[in-house]
Amino acid sequence: MKEIAIAATARPDTGKGFARRARRDGNIPGVVYGPEIEPMVVSVPEREFRAAMKAAHSSSILSLNVDGKENKVILRELQRDPVTNKVVHVDFHAISMTKPINIDLPINFVGTPRGVKTDGGIMQATMRELEISCLPDNIPEHFEIDVTDLGIGDSLHVADLNIPNVEILTPERRTVVVISAPTVIKSETTGTEEEAELAEGEEAEGEAAEGAEEAEEAKGEEKKKAE
Repeated sequence: MKEIAIAATARPDTGKGFARRARRDGNIPGVVYGPEIEPMVVSVPEREFRAAMKAAHSSSILSLNVDGKENKVILRELQRDPVTNKVVHVDFHAISMTKPINIDLPINFVGTPRGVKTDGGIMQATMRELEISCLPDNIPEHFEIDVTDLGIGDSLHVADLNIPNVEILTPERRTVVVISAPTVIKSETTGTEEEAELAEGEEAEGEAAEGAEEAEEAKGEEKKKAE
């Protein structure tokens, strides 16, 4: 897969003072770590980092050149300012090109499901990433799932997926996408039944009122006879 090059500078000092100076100079402070290297504190030019990220995704391999020494890394974590959303710190994980790594692979859904297009159904994507394990050279550029032939009630699970030279770590029983039936709308029949029930209730109330009036009249007649 395509590698994205980024230049960085090693920094012997650490702490908040270094981080503030790096950001003031237009750089992003960061760290490089991994099982086969000593952790390094680095700074990356912010403009160069932004340009590289436009061509990258979460599973991209980055060629990080630290003071002339190349390191194959993946981006593990970005920290952003909660107000400006600017990147304020970055973590790179150094990898070996001869050992498998675990990584999250984004899923792209392609096409419009038949059940949505012709039957008015709803497509529900329950997953947006797959956890995979493979050699760095075998990481797919992208992973697409064609949902065009899915009808209402159809679904895809992780067990239905196959990626060459990749071990899928996400449990096979997990649902990836499902096409649900459209929302049920009350029918006219239901409305008619409700109207009939309402009419019956009003009729019963009217009969009860008439009965009460007749009872009052009868009491009045009996009172007159007694007098």
